[in-house]
Amino acid sequence: MLTTISEQVKNTNSQQTWLTKFKTTLASSLLLLTTSQTIYADESLGHFSQTYTPQQILADINQWENFLHSTHPNLAHSVENIDDFYTQLDSLRGSIKTPMTGQALWRELAKLNATMADGHLSFDDGKNAQWRAWIKDGVQLFPLEVVVNNQGLFVKSTLGGDANTYQGKQISQINGIPASTVTEELLQRIEGDNLAFRQALLSRRFAMTYRLVYGAKENFNLKFKDSETTVTLNALNQQPESIQSKPFEHYFNLQMLDNKQAILTVKTFGWDEPKKYFDFMAEAFQKLNANQVEHLLIDISENTGGDDEYWMAGILRYIAQKPYKQGSDYSAKILAKYRDPGEVVGTVVTGSLSRMIKPETDKSKLFKGQVNVLTGPLTYSSAVLFANTIQDHKFATLIGAPTGGRSTQSGGIQFLTLRNTQIRAVVPRFILARPSGNQQMTPVQPDIELTINPFNRAQTLADALSHSSKL
Repeated sequence: MLTTISEQVKNTNSQQTWLTKFKTTLASSLLLLTTSQTIYADESLGHFSQTYTPQQILADINQWENFLHSTHPNLAHSVENIDDFYTQLDSLRGSIKTPMTGQALWRELAKLNATMADGHLSFDDGKNAQWRAWIKDGVQLFPLEVVVNNQGLFVKSTLGGDANTYQGKQISQINGIPASTVTEELLQRIEGDNLAFRQALLSRRFAMTYRLVYGAKENFNLKFKDSETTVTLNALNQQPESIQSKPFEHYFNLQMLDNKQAILTVKTFGWDEPKKYFDFMAEAFQKLNANQVEHLLIDISENTGGDDEYWMAGILRYIAQKPYKQGSDYSAKILAKYRDPGEVVGTVVTGSLSRMIKPETDKSKLFKGQVNVLTGPLTYSSAVLFANTIQDHKFATLIGAPTGGRSTQSGGIQFLTLRNTQIRAVVPRFILARPSGNQQMTPVQPDIELTINPFNRAQTLADALSHSSKL
């Protein structure tokens, strides 16, 4: 998963050299797999299927704790009770008495994810590329895509995205275990700032997380709400929709409507070919102006982040008509690889962004119609900073559901692959408040609230356009 923030945070004279270094990418980075002193299980999930000694595991936990404390500027930013956190960590250490598989260890380490309560602070469950490789080698998974929300666990489609007979039905049991118990067990191991974000992430990663927590199953006996019938489904050797490789057009597209309205979908603020993205955005806004579009809906409801430059130069360049900044107060841990002259590694610096970013001087490029931005529980990281900036500078009206991330965001994420078990950890190195200076620890609240329909994307967009037209 992933996300990046490039910004500048420093004192008055050198304030603009920092956030360009602060990468908050939740997207995967390369993991190195080791075979030393390990035993492979019959069905290999790579490092998760290998067995490790207590000494190896404890060394990895110590490595992670040292990395955590040398990287994070303030754990209290997201950890509600810091004493309980350390008690939980000590209890975990004390429980390591016998060899464990990486899968069993992850089940214990990942319990810290909910405690740490930050989508940028976690033990992750494997890269998308790793899962694609494991599935290619024969790994089978829970056969359905699902929706997890406050009402329960619902069928969305067949694993991979194809239509399913049971779409929309609420699952009440899986293999004799109440669905509420299953989702509670899985949610405990999902990272995130709040429950809505963790539910949205689990919806995407259910099959993989279920496999890590409950192990391999050949089939699944399901019961649905208001039905006594048991349905048996076989496990599937199929990639979940969320890890499938998708083309540029899936993440970025412009839909022109026949009533001088348009929808600009932006599912991430990053791409392997930056020029392709920025060219697309330039052409999109040129097309909007040429067609005299009066209302633009920018959909970031499934945007989990990326690099701020993608929305500053790719979107605000065309809609911002006054100077702006993307944050205010910050705190950051000095790391050796980012240290500037005079800075002491390991110290925490604080300050406030002051430089205002100037708007586009070529007025012909500016979009002059009404702009609304659709947010949702998957709006996270740099997408939250975009929502902050849009709202505080009144560049557009936010519509939808509260963001998945708190308004005051952590960032500058650093990755650590544990030396022995190869489990990957993520830790942020800075914290940034919204441009207004409000130290808001809750999600960004839309100006107009709208329910996101997880089963019908088209209906959500139609509702957003309908609400927007009344403004």
